Amino acid sequence: MNNKRHPSKQQVREEKYFLPKDTRAIICAANDQQISHLAYRLHYGLPHELDEKKGCYKVVKRLSAVSIHPDVQLVAKQALVQREQSFASLARIASVRKLKAMPVGKLVHGLGAGHVRETSLTIHPTYGIPYIPASSLKGVVRQWWIEAYGNGEERAIEQSSEAKVIFGTQQQRGCVQFYDIYLVNGLQIVPEVMTVHMKEYYEKREMPTDDHPPNPVPFFTVKVTDVDIYLSCLHREQKQAEQLLKTAMKWTMSALEELGIGSKTSSGYGYFRNVRDVTEQEFLPLIRQAEERIKSESQKQQQQKEEQYLASLSPEERLVKEIERLTTNEQDQQKSKGELYKQVIETKNKDAARALQLYWEKIGEWNVKPKQKKQYEKVQAIRTLLQ
Repeated sequence: MNNKRHPSKQQVREEKYFLPKDTRAIICAANDQQISHLAYRLHYGLPHELDEKKGCYKVVKRLSAVSIHPDVQLVAKQALVQREQSFASLARIASVRKLKAMPVGKLVHGLGAGHVRETSLTIHPTYGIPYIPASSLKGVVRQWWIEAYGNGEERAIEQSSEAKVIFGTQQQRGCVQFYDIYLVNGLQIVPEVMTVHMKEYYEKREMPTDDHPPNPVPFFTVKVTDVDIYLSCLHREQKQAEQLLKTAMKWTMSALEELGIGSKTSSGYGYFRNVRDVTEQEFLPLIRQAEERIKSESQKQQQQKEEQYLASLSPEERLVKEIERLTTNEQDQQKSKGELYKQVIETKNKDAARALQLYWEKIGEWNVKPKQKKQYEKVQAIRTLLQ
């Protein structure tokens, strides 16, 4: 008698989606073009098949390429622009440098994280794009230093004044900040397969024999053309901050080229080449633009405040302030001899006349000779008004 219990149709419908009911309702109601966030495209709506032995549905091992939704590309570009502006603003109080690197091949990060497929991929929870967390970047650079300079001993960091300041220890925080690496430029999500041989030997400790079937495991990889990497250093001494940041940059370059980052680096994934400093070429122009934008906004705010202040004055006081605000450029000089002079004479405003006298003295138009007939007559009119 076969006592195996097979799932009912209702149980099959409930189990095969691997989702909570409310999430499943949203996913099922949306079509493929409405779902843009890569976490949903990779983790939900997975193809499934019935496991006859276990009597339940499971995710199939075949994976198809995942298209990048236009909305994700748009959000990613906006995030990059916003990020660059934020770093340009940060550069006002800290040292910031930018690196650019080209992956040798494909990248895999977060492969061992919990997932229904048992092979995950790190996706940014907000922007919906693959990325490498800052903690992973700092961890790789730190490990590279331990192997390169510390003879594999972690305690060597505390014995190095430079490494201790850059990475920090349990007792103090490091002064160099590492940031997330967004995988955006030329983004592709490509499925790959790793095959486990002699699974029974590793899991059940059986003798390895040639009749053990291979176990193919599918997983997703990321392919991009290049990445931008940012590092910053906030130190009370500017020269010290620049030196520490340059040192951290050199270590980062070597770590990405020699150790790689992410999962399966032993199989060639996660390595970079042509890691270079592009601060002078790509980042400093952004800093200058940010400074000009801040200066322009500051001048605009100052101008608005002055206009509000002038509007609160009486006509006589406003005329005096307007003369006091004149500069030495040609346009202001002509204005002082034209409309402002007429207003002073018409209103007989002695305070404004004194302000105009001081301005003409400043630009060399007060002690003029009679042969400069027009200006000489204006000066005499101001003198008469002041007497």
